[in-house]
Amino acid sequence: MFAGRYLWWMLIAVAIFLFFSMCFDYVTWAIVAMSGCAEIAGSCGPIVLAMSGAMKPSGIGLAGAIMVICTFARLRYLSVNWLWAPVALVWFSASADFPGILAGGWTGQLRPEMVVESLPVAFLFVTVFCGYLFIAFEEGRMVPFGQRAWLRAIIWIAAGYGVLAAIAETPGFGALPARMLGMPWIAATIAAFQLRLAAIFDLGTGSITAYAMLGVFVAALSASLLPQDIARLAAPFMLRGSRH
Repeated sequence: MFAGRYLWWMLIAVAIFLFFSMCFDYVTWAIVAMSGCAEIAGSCGPIVLAMSGAMKPSGIGLAGAIMVICTFARLRYLSVNWLWAPVALVWFSASADFPGILAGGWTGQLRPEMVVESLPVAFLFVTVFCGYLFIAFEEGRMVPFGQRAWLRAIIWIAAGYGVLAAIAETPGFGALPARMLGMPWIAATIAAFQLRLAAIFDLGTGSITAYAMLGVFVAALSASLLPQDIARLAAPFMLRGSRH
């Protein structure tokens, strides 16, 4: 999936999310009003349950699925290391609840302190990562994540820290794989692992270390966009005596 199509589908996913999280309740109200179910006591319950309890969560889940699938397709198109797929999946999973909190601003129930308290680091990592994938690498000479081995290592270290921090700060992270595989013990094992990770990554500084690694991640991705021969390109602008 090339950059333009990736951007298009991500915007479609955002539009779907905004519709189902902010506008779908009005659709439910309109259907209830037109159905005339209010004339019979208790007959509106099944309609509201089907619309708000099944269709609305399905629509929001569809938006998330589109983002994940398109990100996988974009990574495959760029032929990057396949390990970026599970990295992105962990970030998407760890930040899945936060957009719903932001949608609460439509109803006036969102306060700035709620955003700060509930903002997961994984949401920032995945936002930066998807923004990086918007760049049209296929149309130029730039290579995704750069060609320098040391720079790629820094990117991987920062991304690995972001993955472990996302796992550590996401309660119930093991519930989904335990449910999918039918093995309840997986959830308990991951929960115990999360406690150890949280103790290791806290370092007595709270989330400061995670945000510092996010800054390293952003800086390394930005540096990967610089041309390899930047010194040669800058040579005409240098003072004649500064080369010695």
